[in-house]
Amino acid sequence: MSDQSTPDDLDPQIAEWLHAAPPADVDFADIAAIRAMSDAYMRETGGPAPRFADPRVRLESDRFGGVDALVWAPTDQPSRGTVIAAHGGGFIVGSALGAERVAVPLAAEHGITTVSVEYRLAPEHRAPAAFEDMVTVLEHLDPSVPTVAHGSSAGATLAAGLALWARDHDIRLVGQSLSCPAVDDRVIDDVWSPTWTAEATRWMWRHYLGGDAPLPYVIPARHDDLRGAPPAHIVIAAHDTLRSQGLAYAQQLRDQQVAVSVHDAPGTVHGFDGLLPDSDAARAAIEAQVAAIAGWITNGTTNRITGASAEP
Repeated sequence: MSDQSTPDDLDPQIAEWLHAAPPADVDFADIAAIRAMSDAYMRETGGPAPRFADPRVRLESDRFGGVDALVWAPTDQPSRGTVIAAHGGGFIVGSALGAERVAVPLAAEHGITTVSVEYRLAPEHRAPAAFEDMVTVLEHLDPSVPTVAHGSSAGATLAAGLALWARDHDIRLVGQSLSCPAVDDRVIDDVWSPTWTAEATRWMWRHYLGGDAPLPYVIPARHDDLRGAPPAHIVIAAHDTLRSQGLAYAQQLRDQQVAVSVHDAPGTVHGFDGLLPDSDAARAAIEAQVAAIAGWITNGTTNRITGASAEP
């Protein structure tokens, strides 16, 4: 962790949570230690298991082209659209359950299905394995249904890359929802970021990229041409080693005429909407993500230069 003191503007609920359960001091070079820490956290917080049961939502396991996924679908109405989601975890931990916090309200309140991909993890499976799993699932979804890419942290890397790949392969995505995104391996803020440090970020890229030059779509911010990408909604945490790159990517998209909305959450830390989903700050961020996704699917349009629209 950084030696900087806790900032005065930290959200009170997040400050209380960090005081009660400070992040473990773990060597991010040690994959076994990271996974043990993640498993311990999941046990302490009631997982890995669904947390937000709703009778209006059906949760099932499925496979798409040989890739496992979890699917949340509405039970009381026809599905109006699809979200293809990627969980966070630095490419090395996490599971498809990470999409639950947005998948349940999307299905229950908006009739939208979420397909959360159980992509292969690094370092056993380095880039572009996780990205290829996202592509495989996308290729097996119904192309006539309005579809949004969604991801958190490392998952946002995959979602943003998928949005560019889809643009280049004539697959219509109507939006991309990115929470605390890791989109640029060249930009790391050396700031107070207790839940995801600068050192953790450096090791994340080492584990994922393996020292190789990034392949196309693996690092979204390295693309010079973002024109025609689907509109984006980006959640930014105030105290996050990924903050600058998230803001820069939002501006990079805007500069190339892509519609972008930014939810810059004051007093928050990296991954707050997943780590503390019942906090007021997380609820506001989740509601904003759900509203953006539902709006795109309702409108069924993109801002592609070609003017193409998804079918309603």
